[in-house]
Amino acid sequence: MKNLLKWIFVLFVVQNSFSQTAIKGNVLDKTTNQPIPNVFVYISELNKGVTTDEFGNYEINLKAKGTIQLQFSHIGYESSVKKITLTSQSNEIQIDVLLENEIFEINKIVITNSFVNEQKKNTFKVDVVNQNDIQKFGGFTVMDALNKIPGIDATTTGTLISRPVIRGLSSNRVLTVIDGVRFETQQWDDEHGIGVNENDVEKIEVIKGPESLLFGPEAMGGVINFVKAKPAAVGTTKGSYFTSMSSNNLGWRALANVNGAKEKYNWGVSGLGKLYSDYFVNNQSFRTPNTRLLEYGFKSYIGTDRKWGSTNLSYNFNQAFFGILDGKDISFGPNGELINSDLNEKEKYPFEIEAPFHAVVDHRITSTSTFLTGKSKFDVIVGYQNNHRTENEERIYVKKGYKYVDMTLQTLTYNAKWYAPKWNNFSTIIGSQGMFQNNTNNSGAATVLIPNANLNDLGFFAVSKFDYKNFNFTVGTRYDSRKIDTDNTSSANYNISAISKSYDNVSASLGLAYTIGNRLTLRTSFAKGYRAPNLNELTTNGYKLESRRFEVGNANFEKEYNNQFDFNATYATSSVTIEGAYFFNAISNYIYIAPTGNTVPNNTNPSQLVSEYKYDQADAELTGGEARVDIHPKSAKWFRFETKYAVLEGKRTDNNSFLPMMSPTKLTNTIYFNFNDFRKFSKTSFNISVPTTFDQNKIEANELRTKGYSLLNFGFFTTYKKTEITLTANNVLDKQYVNHMSRFRQFGISEPGLNVAISVRIPIDIK
Repeated sequence: MKNLLKWIFVLFVVQNSFSQTAIKGNVLDKTTNQPIPNVFVYISELNKGVTTDEFGNYEINLKAKGTIQLQFSHIGYESSVKKITLTSQSNEIQIDVLLENEIFEINKIVITNSFVNEQKKNTFKVDVVNQNDIQKFGGFTVMDALNKIPGIDATTTGTLISRPVIRGLSSNRVLTVIDGVRFETQQWDDEHGIGVNENDVEKIEVIKGPESLLFGPEAMGGVINFVKAKPAAVGTTKGSYFTSMSSNNLGWRALANVNGAKEKYNWGVSGLGKLYSDYFVNNQSFRTPNTRLLEYGFKSYIGTDRKWGSTNLSYNFNQAFFGILDGKDISFGPNGELINSDLNEKEKYPFEIEAPFHAVVDHRITSTSTFLTGKSKFDVIVGYQNNHRTENEERIYVKKGYKYVDMTLQTLTYNAKWYAPKWNNFSTIIGSQGMFQNNTNNSGAATVLIPNANLNDLGFFAVSKFDYKNFNFTVGTRYDSRKIDTDNTSSANYNISAISKSYDNVSASLGLAYTIGNRLTLRTSFAKGYRAPNLNELTTNGYKLESRRFEVGNANFEKEYNNQFDFNATYATSSVTIEGAYFFNAISNYIYIAPTGNTVPNNTNPSQLVSEYKYDQADAELTGGEARVDIHPKSAKWFRFETKYAVLEGKRTDNNSFLPMMSPTKLTNTIYFNFNDFRKFSKTSFNISVPTTFDQNKIEANELRTKGYSLLNFGFFTTYKKTEITLTANNVLDKQYVNHMSRFRQFGISEPGLNVAISVRIPIDIK
């Protein structure tokens, strides 16, 4: 018996001594063959990473068994992905990597299609905006960085509320994803904004069109995926502090984070705060009333990796107060100049939140787990979201006013994916997604805008990718069903009858990519998407206070579905990059809202006549394209020139009339000057940008035309030791102009005048 126990003990010790695998290697510059320090070596399946030392060496110890992917990334180099399989016999694996100098961000690693590919291997283009890009643009929100991408625009309500528009499609047609979970925030109204900030975001990936089947229904316009920041390298604790100030509205924002990692676990905390006053136009002669913001948020996470895989649990809290411009304090002078007639506001830069305003509180809990099962793996993401939105309207002598609307939206989602073992050159993902959602109008509010409702989604999908040398092929399909049940909902001014609706759909996508000579990449794709009508489109029948219009929905609307063809070509050398894209999008049962030209009694005040807007449904076609030319001579690294262009046209197919709220044609030219390092200053650059927006005359019958305009913007960036400093000046000439995509067009209100912003980011190495 003693001998048996002895042998069991010996076997246990031997097994555990060999249960850990050491992955080692060296990372070198492919051109110079010199070691590259501080390369981040990351394993997404385990949410674990290390950095190379001064000699380019790295070592990462793992107990997990199965197929994993090592991502090698460093600023200035093209990222690389290596796939390996760890078995019980794997004790030490040597993986050496040669990294090539990056050709202006053409071959970034992207994860939005879930295959973790280099960009040129994707069958559809994924646009990427990094955290540094968000900070350098000097904008007020993340949308100010996203709409620098050709084909991306935003429906705005002032400077601080905006919703993305991808190739003419917005609202529920564009899916927003955070930490792998679809973000639900009452997005049926453009006035509500995207509801996302830059807290704990490493980058934002954008897909134009319905090509990605992996995120769920309602992605017929595209996907905006907010990718969370990677954890700290094993054995380190690090953090950073970022702050910025803007001159136009005395805006201030700050972000701070601390992250740490040990061999078996990682953790992180981060916080955000924003405070903006009202913005000014026309040489600060007009303050746009009640366009202010107060926002603060917090996020924490903890994760661990084990033999079976990894798991991560995160909690996010965010609260924001948005001022509402209702137009009653705006008038015009004898020469057509705007006048703010609010006599109660004495301060030039008011910050206090007063009625009318929106208050939005978000709680998000997300659990992300990866289970390694030999040559396959399972990803399971479960999320809970609680979105509480209130709207306060004015009441005399009461600064906070009275509660006009009070809604709570609770959402439970799951996303399960099985990555099948690779077969020959095929990689396949099979999965299921579901969403259970409840909307409740809380007691104590004066009115309701949408009814109490339950919504259930269920979907199944399969996507397969074939890679052979320079050829890549993707095919996929998914089935979705949605059930909507509403209650009889009434208030003093609204009476919404109960409805019960069911929708289902089969979507599909097919994509091809071929790289010629490592310079030219050709992509073409065909995809089918779908969207069910939202609660507002189905049930609204009353006056919207902030929009100052009477909106009418239709409970008999059918589902939308589209067929999109897309072609993209990218040519890249060490001195020039040329990109071009064309798309054709045929949409059946397209739902849109447009003015009827009639006035009707206001249901909240019958003696008042207001403009009537109706939701309509018709077949439509959207066509357009984007182009980009980037000249960066290899022999003159101090110089770079970039031009970007986007054009779009949307029409009804039955009468050939134009669709409303279509983005106008845009052209942006930017010159960059890069300077040599000077003493403790490095990575210094200066840029001059001239964005031009053309006249928008392709409008719906009762829509307003918008004149074109050109702006002048400056930007300066440098690094002092490790501190990053950015100085931007937007609308340098203080031009007065109206944005066609602004909801303030109806008031004749211009966009912000000159705005100078300075920001500082300080990295902190704690351990």
